[in-house]
Amino acid sequence: MQFKKLYEDPVIEESEFPPDSMAVVINSNSKNLYGVLYTVAGRGPHPAMVLLHGFPGTEKNLDMAHAFRRAGWNTLVFHYRGSWGSEGCFSFQNVLDDVKAAIEFVKSEETARRYRIDRDNIVLLGHSMGGFATLLTAADNMDIKAYVAIAPFDFGAMGKNSEKDDKALRFLQEMFKECIIPLKGTTVEELINEAIANSDKWSFVNNAEKLAEQKLLLIAAKKDNLSIPELHYYPLLNKMLKYNTENFEYIMLNSDHSFQDKRILLTEIIESWLEKQIKSESNIKSF
Repeated sequence: MQFKKLYEDPVIEESEFPPDSMAVVINSNSKNLYGVLYTVAGRGPHPAMVLLHGFPGTEKNLDMAHAFRRAGWNTLVFHYRGSWGSEGCFSFQNVLDDVKAAIEFVKSEETARRYRIDRDNIVLLGHSMGGFATLLTAADNMDIKAYVAIAPFDFGAMGKNSEKDDKALRFLQEMFKECIIPLKGTTVEELINEAIANSDKWSFVNNAEKLAEQKLLLIAAKKDNLSIPELHYYPLLNKMLKYNTENFEYIMLNSDHSFQDKRILLTEIIESWLEKQIKSESNIKSF
């Protein structure tokens, strides 16, 4: 991988392995999830990234997918059950299960052989709800190289808050009502009830000790009005700092929830950190 190649078009020599964008179908609980695998030029094998979009996925971070592919990552972007044409019904638990199915797809011998993937160097990166799924997947230890959570949204904490705080409940109701349009098989009420029922299990703070065992980069946005740092970032950060932090790095950028004015910086920070995880077992201490 080459950091400087993030925003340079690759020079492709005559090769039987040019860069490509391949439509893929991932099986998750007998339902088809549809995605695209952006493959790197060259024989490989190449490290791989599973890139998770948020809720509902209006921002798919495809600029980052192309940038990471240019830097040397085979990058998978896919849609969870019940979203953007994928089969089945949408739910937060299905999102978590679908992420594990996507990782197993990338790790499989058949996929690795066909798309020239280095199965020893697979990472998971997610934004917003994708960051939520990244953190809970990391807590379950999927035996991959590293995890990056960008502006993660703590559905566990919000579920807990909505039980006792009408303002928090209205926040979820309004957000879910707006975002549910491209999703199928669910309702605003079902999603709120699911967050409440799983509030303890899904709480970031409750998973902090397990997360401290993983190589993890946590990125938040100072002006985020969705994954508000005081609710979704600092409680986890403060808890994790009580544990072994050798594997844990964190940063706050002066931007909004989607990092609209920091896309290049965001991608550079992530790539710089990931390169160190791939090249060495030692971890950076600061940016």
